[in-house]
Amino acid sequence: MKRSLFMSMIVAALAFALAMPLYAGGKAAPAGTITMQPSAGKATKKPAKFSHKSHAAAKCAECHHHKVGSNEYAKCDSKGCHEDMTAKTGAKSYYAAFHSNNPKSCVGCHKKAANPKAPTACNKCHA
Repeated sequence: MKRSLFMSMIVAALAFALAMPLYAGGKAAPAGTITMQPSAGKATKKPAKFSHKSHAAAKCAECHHHKVGSNEYAKCDSKGCHEDMTAKTGAKSYYAAFHSNNPKSCVGCHKKAANPKAPTACNKCHA
């Protein structure tokens, strides 16, 4: 009896350990380059290009937030996230999500990066 209980616990633990990466992974990152452009509002520069491939070493959660009640990541301009298209600062600012000195923003992360090729000049991303 004790042996069968022990074996059942081992099997359950293995199944859990193997299933967790599938659950934690959520939706796969888009392949190739994506264009970072707000879905609303007026942009003053060309849309920025972003390559998930060149950022493969980073964990998704270093930049993204999960959708509420979901294991998937929200788009940056999703309702309730960075949906303010006019403000230059603040947690809801679309601009600040990419340009602030916060390490979760593009510019903030690039400034702290050890990689000297990480762009911080406007014309390097908005090309």
